[in-house]
Amino acid sequence: MNIEVEIKVGIDNPQKIRERVAKLGKLIKSIKQIDEYYIPTQRDFFAHKPSPVEWLRIRTNPDKFIFEYDKSVNKQADGKQDYAEEYETEISNPVEFRKILGFLDFKKIVTVEKQREYWKCDNLEIALDNIEGLGSFIEVEAIGNFKSTKEAEQECVKFLGKIGIENVDEDRINKGYPILILEKNK
Repeated sequence: MNIEVEIKVGIDNPQKIRERVAKLGKLIKSIKQIDEYYIPTQRDFFAHKPSPVEWLRIRTNPDKFIFEYDKSVNKQADGKQDYAEEYETEISNPVEFRKILGFLDFKKIVTVEKQREYWKCDNLEIALDNIEGLGSFIEVEAIGNFKSTKEAEQECVKFLGKIGIENVDEDRINKGYPILILEKNK
């Protein structure tokens, strides 16, 4: 099982944030990603309120296709969670895989298109995202060995403070990009 602890915040000035991140870490890559989110017709993940606790997606990267299932652990009413369990595998033939999902009554709900920069800053992975139709965001994910999920979260908050994002509790976005897009398009 892979455990993910991350914090997402909207940013108004991505260039300024990029300059601050660059002083603390190293750019790994900049890529375009397309995420297609699916649900089984007999179990609508997006019907769970206030937000889904499960995600099923196909992620298109420039060099590969990934099929991923995420499940939030201890998700609270405000959308905050302790962490997410992630399971993923590479897809060798995405066209055929999408056909299989269709035959199994899986339905595509939303597509998220983003330009993403990955940065490595010690035991954190930073993603600077420009989401089509939504704007710019930063995601800080703990990737090192931490004693607890709480310690990992505190390290993410500390990093955001170093780059000038102080009010993390108020500014934190506890919804995924697909939910933000669906809410905007309602």
